[in-house]
Amino acid sequence: MEEKYWQQFLETGKITDYLYYKGMQIISRVMDSYEGNGQHEPDYGDGHGARGDACRGI
Repeated sequence: MEEKYWQQFLETGKITDYLYYKGMQIISRVMDSYEGNGQHEPDYGDGHGARGDACRGI
């Protein structure tokens, strides 16, 4: 399904088509997580949880 949206973006070059493509990636990750497949890891953040900073000093 993602391929369809990527091809549409390549043909039109529209930002909205790219956002549809990225949205399909997000939906796929959520569904995999919900179904327990957990194959996707987020491509954002610094890996330090909700705190969000890399320094864990005093």
